[in-house]
Amino acid sequence: MALGINTNVASLSAQNQLNKSQGMNDQALERLSSGLRINSAKDDAAGLAISTRFQSQISGLNVATRNANDGISLAQTAEGALDEITNNLQRIRELSVQAANATNSSSDREALNDEVQQRISEIDRISSQTAFNGLKVLDGTFGQASFQVGANAGETIGVNLTQSTRQDSIGEVFQSTAAQNFEVGDVSGAAAGGAITVALGSDFTGNAIAIEIGDIDAGLAEEGIDSPTSGQRAQFVADEINRAGIGGLYADVVDDGGTSKIQLTATDELRFDTFTAAAGATAQSLDTGANVAAETGSLEDLSVSTVADANNAIIRIDTALGSVNELRGQLGAVQNRFESTIANLSTSVENLSASNSRILDADFAAETANLAKSQVLQQAGISVLAQANARPQQVLSLLQ
Repeated sequence: MALGINTNVASLSAQNQLNKSQGMNDQALERLSSGLRINSAKDDAAGLAISTRFQSQISGLNVATRNANDGISLAQTAEGALDEITNNLQRIRELSVQAANATNSSSDREALNDEVQQRISEIDRISSQTAFNGLKVLDGTFGQASFQVGANAGETIGVNLTQSTRQDSIGEVFQSTAAQNFEVGDVSGAAAGGAITVALGSDFTGNAIAIEIGDIDAGLAEEGIDSPTSGQRAQFVADEINRAGIGGLYADVVDDGGTSKIQLTATDELRFDTFTAAAGATAQSLDTGANVAAETGSLEDLSVSTVADANNAIIRIDTALGSVNELRGQLGAVQNRFESTIANLSTSVENLSASNSRILDADFAAETANLAKSQVLQQAGISVLAQANARPQQVLSLLQ
């Protein structure tokens, strides 16, 4: 190789290698100091994009976990208040049973009634004032809400707190000391094989009651009536209602200006519920809905001042206890669901974090090895560069 002084190729090569080892050293120090393998997009553009998506999901899942915990807290708040309402209802029932005893005087019943009214007022206070983060949970205003329990849109759990436990909303029982008539709409429009829905109305309730009439003609055909009239259809429905044996409820067909109508008469104390009466391959059902008796009796006007009132109170309290227990059951179920959701979210966060770590985090064993390697290469490069820079001096010896 020729000796020259204008270009020192060995020195340039040594400088290039020294720059590489210096870059390796800088990268190893950066990764060791940050703990991250990817500190900028130039380190791994694709890996950075994947890691960013993972981090977004992890952050969302962590917030969703907090949301689910808030849901548990809300349910626990409501359930705790319902527990106290249950205690008050149990005490009112005890007082009602005591007041129903014939040995009590009027003054005794008045004393019992005073405590009953205080208990009812306390139930109303609890229902009106129980709140979570300023939101009332037992007065019916909370309604049906959704809790975001996922990192993405639409991943929700619904909580239904539309049922109020105030004194005017629980213990609703339809009562009748005399006959009450309910008129069902015209059923003459029923077609063979078809189905219609007619509404049951009454002056003392603002709630409609729906009767769904299914394949009536099929049932009539079994009785040998192939081309039934509207009156025969109505009579068939009335017979099925009566055959169902609902205590205190009687159905009859009346003629109203040439239109056949079903008239329901309640002669006893009656709490409406759903019943089904089979007719051939289909069934007819009468469903009053949850709030049919909203204006016919609740805790609001409950009294134990007389034996009759006390017996009535027992029925209302049993109804109220059933409503409260049902709501408590729903809240307990949603708490369990939230807890299951939290467990699943925790598992998802763990797995995503592990995946993100494999992409983003630095391997300290590998990086310390790279640091040691770069340091050795730097020391060697500096030594070699010094020798390469000394080469032009060797040319001077030729001039001596």
